[in-house]
Amino acid sequence: MKRFILASVILLAGLVPAALAAKPQALTFPAGWRSWQHVKSMVIPDKANGLYGFHHVYVQPAALAAYKAGKGYLPGATLVVPFYEVQEAGGATVQGPLVKVAVMKRDASATETGGWRYGAFDAKGQALELEPRAACHTCHEARKDREFVFSEWTD
Repeated sequence: MKRFILASVILLAGLVPAALAAKPQALTFPAGWRSWQHVKSMVIPDKANGLYGFHHVYVQPAALAAYKAGKGYLPGATLVVPFYEVQEAGGATVQGPLVKVAVMKRDASATETGGWRYGAFDAKGQALELEPRAACHTCHEARKDREFVFSEWTD
């Protein structure tokens, strides 16, 4: 009986770290993203749209070549998209305060979401709760041909 219990403990001790390693860790707020390559901006002024706001896409320097090619993202490649309020001022549509920051990070263990981990942070850098598949990847699936990245490099 003691051997059975010892064997079970050893087996479980081996399985627990493997199970924990299989689940991707939560994303952390990427430091220094404002100094990364800015590659695109757009605005969705309709407040009813889930993607409402001014968007600016920033690509980590190590991921820029893959971004330009539309494929070949290496593990850890990260894209950041801050969302800002849309405001009217002096007859112009202008960027208002920061609302949230969306993040995509390449991680092969994220098999449910095409090898990407998705996250979102509030204006203070605190993680927002979201279900990545439903909140992000379902729409990104339309760009499977570009490894699930919507925006494209333009000269």
